[in-house]
Amino acid sequence: DWNLRGPNARQVDIEEMKGHEVTRVVVVSDDHGGTSFAEFVDKMGLQQVSYSVGWSAWLDIAPQGVDKSTALEHVRELEEIPPGNVVVMGDGRNDIQMLDWARESGGEAVVMGQALPEVAVHGSRITASVELGGVAQALDEIGLTAS
Repeated sequence: DWNLRGPNARQVDIEEMKGHEVTRVVVVSDDHGGTSFAEFVDKMGLQQVSYSVGWSAWLDIAPQGVDKSTALEHVRELEEIPPGNVVVMGDGRNDIQMLDWARESGGEAVVMGQALPEVAVHGSRITASVELGGVAQALDEIGLTAS
């Protein structure tokens, strides 16, 4: 069910991974549930990287200080977009920094209706789930779509 498991995705072992320079690693574990996976990752003691556990057994690992918000800030500056004109939407733990960044800058931090409660508190608004058209609902409420 994971989006990463498309036609270009393939499973590799640790030794093959060590041979590549990357800016992000995503680890998916079919053997763990959300809470047990988060506890397992906490015990790993990952240092000098930033990481977040996504929905359940999904781990995003990136260089320290790099997350969705740092990438979006870079794009925002390049495009000279005022911070208050930023709209982000998210639902997983790996979206928390992005949601905080947008909200704290005066933009909109939309949390999707299916988000975990620990993610929902980081939004400036909550919308319906993806399945119920939450993206369109949020854009309409913000005034970014024709009524």
